[in-house]
Amino acid sequence: MFFILSKITSFLFKPLSWVLLILLLSLLPRFASKRRKMAMMVLAIFYLTGHSVLINELCLLWEPEPYTCSDTSQVVPSTKVCVILGGYSGFDHARNRVGFTEASERLFYPMQNILNHRIDTVILSGGSASIVMKKYYESTHIAQYLKDYGVNPNRIFIDAKSRNTYENAVETKKILDSLKITEPVLLVTSAFHMPRSKGCYDKAGVKYIAYPVHYMGNATRDYNLEAWLIPSTGAMEKFQTLLREVVGMISYKITGKI
Repeated sequence: MFFILSKITSFLFKPLSWVLLILLLSLLPRFASKRRKMAMMVLAIFYLTGHSVLINELCLLWEPEPYTCSDTSQVVPSTKVCVILGGYSGFDHARNRVGFTEASERLFYPMQNILNHRIDTVILSGGSASIVMKKYYESTHIAQYLKDYGVNPNRIFIDAKSRNTYENAVETKKILDSLKITEPVLLVTSAFHMPRSKGCYDKAGVKYIAYPVHYMGNATRDYNLEAWLIPSTGAMEKFQTLLREVVGMISYKITGKI
């Protein structure tokens, strides 16, 4: 139920949904006298949620630095086990090929260490995140992708059951226990997603070395005049992602998932 509800209400995290709702309400006769104020609200939403400087600063506040470890005895990030959280690929059934999103850093950053055997055990976490279209099970397809690159199939373990971050952590814990792995694992996911992931993996009792990738925030802060004055659809997308994560953290805390 929690999974289905989160998917159904996902449209609430989109600024364009707010704009559409306000515009639809403005068409009703009872709101005729408030149309000017509603138009100002629409402009404010576009400007504030698309303000590149403001959204970048919010991203920098939210996204953690790499190499934070839940095991305080682990000073240097050194481990043979890597957990890669899903959400970075899809499958083009017409062309019969895996396609990657901008979050593909989740796979490609640790891949060098996987190919040179510094990481010898890979856990791919993530099943289908769709309510109805369950044609693509990410971890299964990425496992084959790694095998095609010569990664030992006996060292690839998949979690095709989980549909969200909480389930990722629970299923990963089961895999680690079955392999009798107690050392900290390299936990790889997008930087914006890492705070919620850490909370879930702490709750599940998994020791990890956090390895955030795919940063939304630009730490150089090289803002130009356009960034200060003109709203950006890219900034709006980042705001949407950030808002979803903040709401996700709150809902996970309320429901005891972190």
